[in-house]
Amino acid sequence: MGIGIVLIFYLAALSAIATVSSIALVAAARWYLHNTSHGRTRMMVFAGAFPFLCVVYAGAWFVGYAIVNDSVFHHDPMLGDSWYTDIGNGYAIDMIDVTDHGIVHPADGPDRGLNSPKGIAGVRRMQVSGPYIFGSEDKNWDQNLGTERDSEDLFFVIDTKDRSTKEFTSQMQLAEYAKQNSVALSLRPIEDVYRDYRMNWFEPMAGLALVLPPCGIFVWLIVRIIRLKGEHTAAAEVTT
Repeated sequence: MGIGIVLIFYLAALSAIATVSSIALVAAARWYLHNTSHGRTRMMVFAGAFPFLCVVYAGAWFVGYAIVNDSVFHHDPMLGDSWYTDIGNGYAIDMIDVTDHGIVHPADGPDRGLNSPKGIAGVRRMQVSGPYIFGSEDKNWDQNLGTERDSEDLFFVIDTKDRSTKEFTSQMQLAEYAKQNSVALSLRPIEDVYRDYRMNWFEPMAGLALVLPPCGIFVWLIVRIIRLKGEHTAAAEVTT
């Protein structure tokens, strides 16, 4: 599912939630301020608009979030059918449609090196250790796409210093080569390695930026409605 379809789905879902929330907030404000004349209409209008303003804010937040992730960290926005992240030393991981295998490639050139001849497709498991990238490869990944087969018929090591690649026919041979370079081989699913590099300090900060402003405005709205009710009650007591 492309990112455009996903965004349309989220917009529709959030708009539906906003509509229900708007009706509920207006009804609650109208009931609570039923005997309040001054300022009642204004607060009801704001209460009704608030959920839709949240949807607009979420859309603007996502645009900023996606731009920062792509331009600063070279990460995907975590929506759609492709996932990518830099893994250091000028290399990156890309996964398209599925997350059980992907492409390891240099991160420069057109499309940030996705179609580089020095890239390796069908990578099932991998390990990044210093300047070395170790991994297992499914040479028939395109034929196995959409199946439950997770075959590994080739093993490799990339030396990111000169972008050279050595291939091995067994994991034992790869482990021996890694040992010669003072590395204990421990291959992990490419999705796990992707997740290690994809997540960073920016994610919780972005999450707070998404949640805190709407929550703050919602609290202000509730406090303002309660205060308006209190002012009306105080004025009525003085009158009587």
